[in-house]
Amino acid sequence: MRQWIKRIYMMMIHILNVVFSWNKISTKHIVVMMTFEADVLPIIKELSQQGYRVTVIAKGIHQETIEQLQNCTFIPAGNKHIIHHIKALSTAKVIVIDTYYLLLGGYRKKAGQKIIQTWHAAGALKHFGLTDHQVDHTNKMQVKQYRRVYGATDFYLIGGPPMAECFKAAFDVHPTQLCTTGLPRLVPYCQLDVKEMQTQLKQQHGITTKLAIYVPTYREYNQRNRIIDVTQFEQALPGYTLINKLHPAVAEPSQTQIDTQTLMLMADLIITDYSSLAIEASLLNKTAVFYVYDETLYEAERGLNSYYYDIPSRYKAYDETSLIQLIQQQEQTLEPLFQTWHQYNTKDSLNQVMELINKEASQ
Repeated sequence: MRQWIKRIYMMMIHILNVVFSWNKISTKHIVVMMTFEADVLPIIKELSQQGYRVTVIAKGIHQETIEQLQNCTFIPAGNKHIIHHIKALSTAKVIVIDTYYLLLGGYRKKAGQKIIQTWHAAGALKHFGLTDHQVDHTNKMQVKQYRRVYGATDFYLIGGPPMAECFKAAFDVHPTQLCTTGLPRLVPYCQLDVKEMQTQLKQQHGITTKLAIYVPTYREYNQRNRIIDVTQFEQALPGYTLINKLHPAVAEPSQTQIDTQTLMLMADLIITDYSSLAIEASLLNKTAVFYVYDETLYEAERGLNSYYYDIPSRYKAYDETSLIQLIQQQEQTLEPLFQTWHQYNTKDSLNQVMELINKEASQ
């Protein structure tokens, strides 16, 4: 049933393609489709400063942020605004995206239009795209739809060679589509004195001990999203403060409101699972350990890639007791992993992305 609803949605987009087919492309107009603010806001701000006319399609919670910027127009996300979405896309020279957008499977790009994907993660330890176990490859309609969306993208930004391999497998990406610019969201990590910033942030938030953060990915079935028992953890590890922060998709209102990037900078130890934050931690030269209580089930439902299975077993714990023991016994010997994922992430990554956009906008 859902596939037929999506098919009707695609038909609507095809009709709107015709309606707006006579609109001319403006070389100074950029559309940004935003789900993850941290990944694309640096690009939006730079586009604004360089005088581009920027249209941002995003949820309403981002409207105030966008409308404070010069040359920026906000359009709410959601199917009821589809006419405005297609109208905006029809005149854009470059379209910047940060995840999978079904709309792009039906939108008909005009000659000269380019779509740039800045993925919302520094890397991947789980399958996604066509390799995700949730994709039913016997359902030809579903697979065709996915391929149509993936096929719309012209360029993918990557931070290192391993992510290139992930994109090739997940999206059938050709090597010529991979841009070794690095990821704009990670530029601050390359510019900061991380130790100094950690000290300042801890003082600001009143943390006087080492800080461990638990930042897991989300589970589709909410009952399996766990937090770590803070009291038990801190009693067993009195030199630590523990902060739990679930994935935004399943976040609890009572959890910390400190943003993930700040937590990563403050942390002495990152506890995660199949999240790409373990890869991000290595750019900060911080150790990550893996609390993977549902590894077998997650493998069956979503799939874990070879990079996950390459993680040494001594970094993994399958219950809270063994997690605490892991930290107690091996804290001093564990080192950051995944450095090769950041070969292209530098303080100049945003500038390099802007060079790509400027080049495509001028052609």
